[in-house]
Amino acid sequence: MTTSQAWRPSRTLDRCLIALLMASVVFAAGLLKAQEGEIEDMYGQALAAMSKGEPRQAVSILGKAIARAPQRADLFLLRSRAYDASGNYAAALKDSTTAIELAPQDAEGYLSRARVHVSMDRAQLALADATRAIELAPEEPDGYYVRADIYDSLGRKAEAQADEQRADQLVDSAP
Repeated sequence: MTTSQAWRPSRTLDRCLIALLMASVVFAAGLLKAQEGEIEDMYGQALAAMSKGEPRQAVSILGKAIARAPQRADLFLLRSRAYDASGNYAAALKDSTTAIELAPQDAEGYLSRARVHVSMDRAQLALADATRAIELAPEEPDGYYVRADIYDSLGRKAEAQADEQRADQLVDSAP
């Protein structure tokens, strides 16, 4: 059999394969969208559990969400808050650090970890993380408020007052 006589798929078969591939892509996109919706629902349930004072329930819900979307820093941040609220500081620290690894330019991860360090009486580490959060988001007041509290706990009243004033200025100038 020569090359010109070799079997070649028909145009009909080509079209069927392309249609099948396109259908697979559309189906997969639909599944991803449905999964995103489920994860958002779980996030909302975890927030509700936190607002009811049930951080352990939030941890459980977020564990399932993280298993489905391990790349979402916001899930780790909320679970870190839940762990912190339930006194599991080592797990809270781990989740805050994971959030930072997933989104290193997001100030929220550093603020979260600063708060956990405060809970663990590690003021110097908390100060470093709060300062990094301010470097990443200098127009956000939360970093200044957190750092003001840390300065205050260290007896550095003038620095605490300056950060609190800066945070208040940012809040007052917000649109």
